[in-house]
Amino acid sequence: MTVQSVLIPKKKFTFQKAKKYIKDNNYIFKKVDIAPNFYRFRQVEPELFDDKTYFTKTLDDGVLLVIGDLKK
Repeated sequence: MTVQSVLIPKKKFTFQKAKKYIKDNNYIFKKVDIAPNFYRFRQVEPELFDDKTYFTKTLDDGVLLVIGDLKK
């Protein structure tokens, strides 16, 4: 299982704090999308994942991790 994206809630984080969260938690990102409620930091391109294995884990601070299996 691999983290595909990290979604950070705008209600709790500014963009600068979101970038710091990514760095402090040893995530990387290839692309950032700004949605109405979240900053989405893409870790891995979605086409590298098996479409049927995604799930979302919500952390205590409201951050969402989109997790899935890489294609074999």
